[in-house]
Amino acid sequence: MGQYHSYEDQELVQFMQNGDERVLAEIYNRYWDKMLAVAFNRLGNQEEAEECVQDVLYKFWKLRTDFSLTKVDLSNYLARAIRNQSFNILDRRYRERIKSENYAPVKDINLLSPERQLMIRELQEQIDNSINALPPQCQIIFKLSRQEGLSNKEIAEKLNLSENTVKSHIKKANRDIQGDIELLTTLISFYIFFKN
Repeated sequence: MGQYHSYEDQELVQFMQNGDERVLAEIYNRYWDKMLAVAFNRLGNQEEAEECVQDVLYKFWKLRTDFSLTKVDLSNYLARAIRNQSFNILDRRYRERIKSENYAPVKDINLLSPERQLMIRELQEQIDNSINALPPQCQIIFKLSRQEGLSNKEIAEKLNLSENTVKSHIKKANRDIQGDIELLTTLISFYIFFKN
């Protein structure tokens, strides 16, 4: 059982379920280059791509007792895991950049009343909650489109997706977010109208 390179993926998974760490080394040797290429293609950063692959292999090993190959072969499973982990890294990168860009000293004068500040804060929280409730890929595409101002073509190239996929994600995000905030927006509008 020492020569794992001669085994099929299905057999490797069975050995791995028994806790044989040499199997993980074989999977690493067999798929590292492909996984790294997928991660680098999405992230454009060698260090983050390597971290992404290591994270996926670590999670894969932790799930070994419950993992089984049925409809998908191992290379496809790992490629999909890399894609999902890449989206998580892109999302984290985006949030860190927004946080650093949005940091600014508090202004001396604030022209909004406390009530209006509260309403704006509640509306923003509702919008943020609606965005965070979207599926990960949909979130990233929406943020790249609406908050970074990228075109559908630029997003498709950046995430290695088709433009139609990008359009459908933006359409879904707009529909979901609009449905979530419609009532709150109406209530705030009525309040502001009758208050003035």
